[in-house]
Amino acid sequence: MEHERIHCTTDGTRIAYRVVGQRAGTREAPALVLTNGLTTSTLFWKHVLPMWTPRHTVLMWDLPGHGLSGPAVTDVGATVDAQARCVAQLMAAVGIEHAVQVGWSTGCQVVLETYRLFPQRCDALALILGAAGHVLETTRLPVPGSLIYAAANFAPKPVFKGVFHLLSQATRAPLGPLLGRTLGLVGPDAAAEDVRAMLMHIPTVHPATLQTLLCSLAEHDASDVLASATLPLLIVAGEQDPFAPAELVGAMLHGIAPESELLHLPQGTHTALLDHARLIGEAVERLAARVPLGR
Repeated sequence: MEHERIHCTTDGTRIAYRVVGQRAGTREAPALVLTNGLTTSTLFWKHVLPMWTPRHTVLMWDLPGHGLSGPAVTDVGATVDAQARCVAQLMAAVGIEHAVQVGWSTGCQVVLETYRLFPQRCDALALILGAAGHVLETTRLPVPGSLIYAAANFAPKPVFKGVFHLLSQATRAPLGPLLGRTLGLVGPDAAAEDVRAMLMHIPTVHPATLQTLLCSLAEHDASDVLASATLPLLIVAGEQDPFAPAELVGAMLHGIAPESELLHLPQGTHTALLDHARLIGEAVERLAARVPLGR
């Protein structure tokens, strides 16, 4: 696995990324660009990477303020639009002209915005357990999405930082994994070490960057992009996912884009990449196979 590289965006934000797999790529196996969701890092792709790297060039990156990336230098640098521009900049930096854009959770919105702004960079779109927009309006979390948005939108940064610190530290408590499984955010078959790694990362996220990203994602909507998409499209929905419930999110996305492939996971939670990796990995492979040769 290659060491992280650093790319500086237009506003000076330092973005950590890696390129693994087949460097040159082939016409039969397009490159894959993987975009994470909030509070996660590239560790989330660990179980699907072994399925993809033998045939594909894979570009992974951490959102600003997440993983090994630095915090957003400006508020503008922590918007959905800025993340889409970051994808294009990273692809240009490593010589990937176009790729299958794969997003997980709120990364789905970044993928769709990338297609809006840079359609030439997109061979196909894979939307895994995420919405097209207004992400907090379709959740079934214990705390209403409207309340989460109000807290992020109106709370002064020091207040948000303090609340985030208390909540994120609770994820490291002995009962953190149990709470995650009880709420349906973590699948019952997810390995304990994966759950621990995920929860240990949350307190390291930069609060101010997270706050701005969350507000931007809550206000962003790319449903129009999805409706007009003309390239191969995969939608993955988890029946047990409270963040992006299948009947409210996956079914709606598939209705907007009826030509898309819908992978419905009856036991899938929001972290299905950890315990349904084979099904998701194979679906992305099928999607990549639909990219026309010579694209």
